[in-house]
Amino acid sequence: MLKHLAFRLQTIFLGCLAVLAFAAPANAERLIDPQELEAWADTYYGRAVAEKRAAGIIVSVVQDGEVIIAKGYGYADYAKRIPVDPETSGFTIGSITKTFIATAIAQLVDHGAIASFDDPVNKYLKRIQLPGERGARVTIRYLLNHRGGFEDRFFGIRHSGKGIEVPLKPAEISRVMPELVMEPGGLAAYSNWGFSLLGFMIEDVTGERLDDYLRKNIWEPLGMAHTSMVYGKVPENLSISYQFEADGTPVRETFLDPDNPPHPGVGPMGGIVTTAADMARYMNAQILEGEDGGYPLVSKKMFAELHTEQFRNAQVGNGFGLAFWTSNLNDTRSIEHGGGAPGFQNMMVMIPEKRLGFFVSAMQGGLVPWAKKAGNDAIAKKPLNGFELRESFVDKFLKPTDHFKNGPKSDLNKLVGAYWSLRRPFTTVEVLGQAFDPAAVLVVTLTSDGKGLLMSGSGPYTEIGNGVFVSPAGKNVWNDPYALDMFSPPYISFNLDQNGNATAMTAGVPDQIWVPADPIFNPRTMLMGLALFGVLAMTGALFFLWPQKKRFANPGNYLGLLVTLAIVVIPLAMAVGFGRGDSLIKQMLVGDKTRFWIMVIAANAMVVIAFLLLFQTIKEWKQANSGATAGWAGIGRRVHMSVVALSSLALLVAFNFFNLLGMHIPG
Repeated sequence: MLKHLAFRLQTIFLGCLAVLAFAAPANAERLIDPQELEAWADTYYGRAVAEKRAAGIIVSVVQDGEVIIAKGYGYADYAKRIPVDPETSGFTIGSITKTFIATAIAQLVDHGAIASFDDPVNKYLKRIQLPGERGARVTIRYLLNHRGGFEDRFFGIRHSGKGIEVPLKPAEISRVMPELVMEPGGLAAYSNWGFSLLGFMIEDVTGERLDDYLRKNIWEPLGMAHTSMVYGKVPENLSISYQFEADGTPVRETFLDPDNPPHPGVGPMGGIVTTAADMARYMNAQILEGEDGGYPLVSKKMFAELHTEQFRNAQVGNGFGLAFWTSNLNDTRSIEHGGGAPGFQNMMVMIPEKRLGFFVSAMQGGLVPWAKKAGNDAIAKKPLNGFELRESFVDKFLKPTDHFKNGPKSDLNKLVGAYWSLRRPFTTVEVLGQAFDPAAVLVVTLTSDGKGLLMSGSGPYTEIGNGVFVSPAGKNVWNDPYALDMFSPPYISFNLDQNGNATAMTAGVPDQIWVPADPIFNPRTMLMGLALFGVLAMTGALFFLWPQKKRFANPGNYLGLLVTLAIVVIPLAMAVGFGRGDSLIKQMLVGDKTRFWIMVIAANAMVVIAFLLLFQTIKEWKQANSGATAGWAGIGRRVHMSVVALSSLALLVAFNFFNLLGMHIPG
């Protein structure tokens, strides 16, 4: 008995030593003073709510296994003046959801249900299969670090999910699935769909709904009692996001309407709804890895897989673990992820070795689009965005540690040109939206002295070496309404081949990379072509005005009029007749095809009209006096017809580039 007692005392003693060993290093390196943190948070987030940059905000910070702040600011429902509760008020965390999907897959690898991250995803998919040889090469790992090769599609991402059965039927998954357009295992091109597919794979492997699996294996074991997912229905505790009219009247974000939930495909890519307190529990589980005696989400080996950088597009920006972004703060590895959802912006940053985690979610406030006029910013300031939320905390309490060594300088002339984002649609009419996105194509030019670079006019950027360039500010400058996608980053970096030619460019945003674009066949140039040749072609309506015989019997006059009508229909469908707050982009998001069908029909009709006009023009040149007055007026008319015919053919090239020819409407 004494022997057993001695053994028990020894076990207790060793356990105490283990606890002290666990706690001592963390306590010795506390990065944040809790009182200073709360004072800063009250000032920064309190001011953001007061300025209507957000109707409500939640924030949580963990350090050494303790929650040093879990707090809410503003309102869970601004119109009803219901305050944010950090324990129960749910905020949509957007793409931070992807880290939960990755963790769930790591659990399945631990349990043997999935043999390896490097297995083809088709091995575990039961409802659908990725097609062709390319589809057979897509692995789970590639999907987890955004290298599966899918195009980025957003048509119908806000489509109503009302009446759609969960889990999704094979036909519904196939209907919304984008094309595999890139070689698997290449550059990382951020893919929402890749994680939706992984969510469906989890269901196929486990036989459970995705949200049920997450609840049983992550949320409940961690005590995340107020966490759920937008998956067939909208959670009851979801806070309501508002923007504001010029007079301060709140306008509700309608995407997450409980009576009209979004498509279930949104769930795995960004549909988790959680609270400040629950996210603190999740961060501690990821940071401490069960060493505190808490629930171990996965094995040590799997934590290493999730958190370790496995791929990097470029020297600047973030690398990619499995779902987690990797970076470096305070000379220590950090893991993080941002997340955007309609009405919400989020950021999570963790430094596991320092046992520190930070999470913030802000409703996306500011003015409604139709109220954005000079002077109205006194009512509501520009809304917060995820990267600004990250930098405000990092700049105050942490220290980015970018280590770029001086190295060989590049031939700047080889870097000049247009670069097109790989995160884009390729095969559908959604390409048209690229023409109006200022971040889709970035144009790199030389500075006036030829010693630096300008990126779409911002800069100048001077080279540190090895294709890495730095801006004068040395920090992000948010300077337009597309703040999530377009800004002046502190660094830009070029991937160079052995001859010093750029093969890709990274411009600060961790989830995007741009590749060299054809100087003509890119959205920016094609849009200018549409405008120029569209104006020229529409002058065909003036054919009737030329002096001519049998004015109303000449088919060329009517063809010129038809060209004009076909062209006019397209910009009218794009810009006219929208209600307040509506737009072509919003029509894309909700999956309304009406205007796109109008444009596609007009563009395809233009094929017939353009070639008929070309034949008529050739005919009139051969029969110089046919239907037209002889002399200079006749020549002028035929030259005019030639210009209109050639402009119409040039328009067909642009229509084809934007996938308006044929039938390329999604779903």
